[in-house]
Amino acid sequence: MADPEALGFEHMGLDPRLLQAVADLGWSRPTLIQEKAIPLALEGKDLLARARTGSGKTAAYAIPVLQLLLHRKATGPAVEQAVRGLVLVPTKELARQARSMIQQLAAYCARDIRVANVSATEDSASERAVLMEKPDIVVGTPSRVLNHLQQNSLVLRDSLELLVLDEADLLFSFGFEEELKSLLCHLPRIYQAFLMSATFNEDVQALKELVLHNPVTLKLQESQLPGPDQLRQFQVVCQTQEDKFLLLYALLKLSLIRGKSLLFVNTLERSYRLRLFLEQFSIPTCVLNGELPLCSRCHIISQFNQGFYDCVIATDAEVLGAPVKGKRRGRGSKGDRASDPEAGVARGIDFHHVSAVLNFDLPPTPEAYIHRAGRTARANNPGMVLTFVLPTEQPHLGTIEELLSGESALQSLSSAHVAVVGGSAWGPVRREQAEVRTREAEGLRKGKRFWEMGMGLVVSPRDPGRGSPVGGRGVLP
Repeated sequence: MADPEALGFEHMGLDPRLLQAVADLGWSRPTLIQEKAIPLALEGKDLLARARTGSGKTAAYAIPVLQLLLHRKATGPAVEQAVRGLVLVPTKELARQARSMIQQLAAYCARDIRVANVSATEDSASERAVLMEKPDIVVGTPSRVLNHLQQNSLVLRDSLELLVLDEADLLFSFGFEEELKSLLCHLPRIYQAFLMSATFNEDVQALKELVLHNPVTLKLQESQLPGPDQLRQFQVVCQTQEDKFLLLYALLKLSLIRGKSLLFVNTLERSYRLRLFLEQFSIPTCVLNGELPLCSRCHIISQFNQGFYDCVIATDAEVLGAPVKGKRRGRGSKGDRASDPEAGVARGIDFHHVSAVLNFDLPPTPEAYIHRAGRTARANNPGMVLTFVLPTEQPHLGTIEELLSGESALQSLSSAHVAVVGGSAWGPVRREQAEVRTREAEGLRKGKRFWEMGMGLVVSPRDPGRGSPVGGRGVLP
């Protein structure tokens, strides 16, 4: 039941055109972060806000930025058109999505507010042409924005009024520390700033000291993940790497997971090997990582959202090696680092209606687990997280569980009973059916032989599901 004392959009003094856009988006009430942040931002205060992934942080800064710019144009003295709002994000995908959200909110005032994304293409010439028209808001990654500032195609020293750092806790860990410090030298001394983050860490504290002036800190008393009535979390202890592959094969081949799913691994090489393995059994998947060109990543996301694929194997840049302080990540060994430091998957990418997140590889940090889990159970939709864990990884999993204690703790499952798990994501599965399918999965184990060879394991029997030889070899890590 809605809180009768909660502040609605209509009570925030917003421009009618913004209210109409909000209504078109189907938002009847603001989320908690929006309810608290928007009024403070409209009062001219700097904000440091923490809210979990999927809680509406983008609109929490986009609405006041648009309102302040519209109010200035309507009531202030006539001034030359200039860039007055800057939104910095850690990845190109987030830049695209932030611009899209701002444009949707500005749908009824598009003549008054123009938005440009300077990370959309690799063509600097076309971006310079857009910047010559002096859009009101510029969105981009720190490196691309700094490049335009150094080329004087973007000038902010005399015009910038609003600065947003979205996903602030990732900006330093993505290697943008030096770019951010250089970029700040091109800004005026006085501006209003918002730092939006899913977590508060030492990087966010450093950014707070660099950017904010007497900020209001919003550390909302909400869990970092949805509650157990919305997000169900499970762990399955697998004795060996082979068991993980067998279990995943059984889950996907026997259709025990209903709807769309994201399958997370920790390295690029592992993602491609896992795809090759699943292809041997006619299980269609696609791989999404930072080595792919931006247009390819956007195309994959679009196809996934349209239902061409039900499963995406993903890596996230946050877990492709330890964060590097003060410098851009270089190209490391294959499978350990993304070639594009502005590309990430775990957080921010707009996947639609994800029913389940499968952590095939255990996330290296609790924060990485939270960001992966944040891809499902968004808004009011249900979701599930299933984590495969080896016995040697259980102490690390305990750290994650300790962080999640009191919020939405992981339930432990054995691989023999994983098919019994119900919920809307997997659909109703009767225990009798589950036991039969478990016996089928055990039969699959006898019909295959795995051995170590070269880069990993090789699968070589007949596919029991089709009764025909498997074409080619599936190489596993």
